[in-house]
Amino acid sequence: MATPFKLKRSAITGKRPGLDDMQIGELAINFYDGHLFAERDTQGVGIGTTVALLTPWIENYGGGSINYNGIVTATSYHGNQVIGTPAGGFKSGAFTISNTDHTKDSINELNFILGKLVPPAPTTFNGLSLSLTGTAGNGRLCQGFTPTNNTGGSAPSAGTQYTRNTDSTITTNTINDVGPGDNGTVTGFVNAVGVGTTTLDTGTNNATSGAVVISDNKDASLSTRDSGIDAAFYQVYDVRLLNAASPDGFNKAFLTHGSATTGEVFWYEDPSTVSAPVISFSGVSTPASQTVAYSSGIAHYTESANNTFTYVLTVTNASGDMYTQNTFLNSDGVGSAFQNSGSKSYTNFAGGTNPPTRNYGVGAGVTTLISSVPRNIHATVTSNHFTRYDASTPYGSHNNQRISYSTNLNIMGTSATTAKVDEDNILISSLGTGSGNAIRVNAGATGDTPSPISSTFNASATPAVYEAIVRGGTLRHDVTNYSTGYLPVGLNLSSGRSGTQYFQMLITRAAVSEFKIVVTGSYAGCFVCLPENSTWTTGLSNTNGWADMFDAYSGAGNPNNADNGCAFGTVMSGSSGTFTCVFGEESSSNGNNKILVRFKLTSGQSITNINFTA
Repeated sequence: MATPFKLKRSAITGKRPGLDDMQIGELAINFYDGHLFAERDTQGVGIGTTVALLTPWIENYGGGSINYNGIVTATSYHGNQVIGTPAGGFKSGAFTISNTDHTKDSINELNFILGKLVPPAPTTFNGLSLSLTGTAGNGRLCQGFTPTNNTGGSAPSAGTQYTRNTDSTITTNTINDVGPGDNGTVTGFVNAVGVGTTTLDTGTNNATSGAVVISDNKDASLSTRDSGIDAAFYQVYDVRLLNAASPDGFNKAFLTHGSATTGEVFWYEDPSTVSAPVISFSGVSTPASQTVAYSSGIAHYTESANNTFTYVLTVTNASGDMYTQNTFLNSDGVGSAFQNSGSKSYTNFAGGTNPPTRNYGVGAGVTTLISSVPRNIHATVTSNHFTRYDASTPYGSHNNQRISYSTNLNIMGTSATTAKVDEDNILISSLGTGSGNAIRVNAGATGDTPSPISSTFNASATPAVYEAIVRGGTLRHDVTNYSTGYLPVGLNLSSGRSGTQYFQMLITRAAVSEFKIVVTGSYAGCFVCLPENSTWTTGLSNTNGWADMFDAYSGAGNPNNADNGCAFGTVMSGSSGTFTCVFGEESSSNGNNKILVRFKLTSGQSITNINFTA
């Protein structure tokens, strides 16, 4: 049966029951003080059994407040805590405070005012870029293997470019003037491994801990990153990683300082032992069929694709774990004889892919076929025929490599040129009236002044022994055997041609009484004729109508048998220059507009350019 309890009471102020006055579960009331008491049983723990005051406060009836003498403790408090009046009253200061103000509002105002007085803190390194120094440049990952991924994050992918490192240590750039430099812990990481830790305090913390280097720890007023910080408030410091261990494979590094973290820097530690690439060549294959053009009976290659020359290029050590770019074999442009055969990607090589496989071409070289088409030029090429190549990988390069080829090539492109001697296109500039350039005609016969003719010269036929040869854009006294040592294989001109040889041209222009001959090269004579002007040819009957540019014009009348010189001013002497020919009182209009010019060449002489001008 339940035990009955009594309600103890008292009306004496300050009266408090003792342990002997109460049992567990009984209540006592002091009606005068308005307090309620109960016996507290702690089961022998702490202060033991005692009588506790359950109502330690006094309500100010009608005043909306309670009073408590002693210390109030709470885990948290929510509400408007009134400041009250401090001992000695309120002092004047940064802002006015009333005894009815709330503490939270006054603290907020005080913080706002202090914020105007305290300078902003220095920048932390949170999010700042971290980069590597002293690396081996960049490389792209090859395919065909699984690179070691030490980062704990996304794996590196084939074809992607990464910073490449090879000495198993990394050093970062220095991050300058960051804070706080007087508290907190700075830690460096390579992947998830700490590589050094330094705890900062208010002293000077310049130190190296593992791979973490703290330097230039100073007052923030000296910062170059954040200007205008007042002295004695904060500190800043510089930090970097120095010679941190770098395992083979894909890695990252970063720094932390409290909650601040730098950006992550990634790289690939390349364990490859591949050597630099090496370029080598096979022999040259000539075209099976060919398209040729003729000059003075000599066959020349045109720029037709039918004239493609080929050879095999081999590259050893074309990749390791990494490569530089898909186009790793770069051409240096055209050769002397051939068009640019083009740069080559890995897919141009046997079994090649983009990206290449790991260790492509290591041990046994890989090959590609190089096809070369002649250029659109007029030349005889004797050296540096083909494109020059450079091979480049992260492991080195082999540059300026050209296949060796000693056979002379005669080339005559299809585009007309006046920069060299072209039998059917010899420049006439602003001379008389009419159109078209000068062309080669038959020399007619040996000798300096044979009967003048202007019949068409057949460039594809075997030339007469007295005809000079235009080969590769150069007019020459020629006794060459083109059936050996030259391509295309041509005529054998080595027999019966040791005598003087001639080159005769026809100018068709009206109203010409004088003109200039511009010549570059060496020669033994130059003669001019108006072949269908009877007055001219009659006056020069002793020389079949030929006037001599090696002899000066007499200054009056026409050149004639007594003085057949036609050079005005500087007389030709067999060397380069610009020389003026005059017809005296005659004009080309009086002879069907035809003018013949005849050059004489002896052994060893040649001319690289001829043109005529007003």
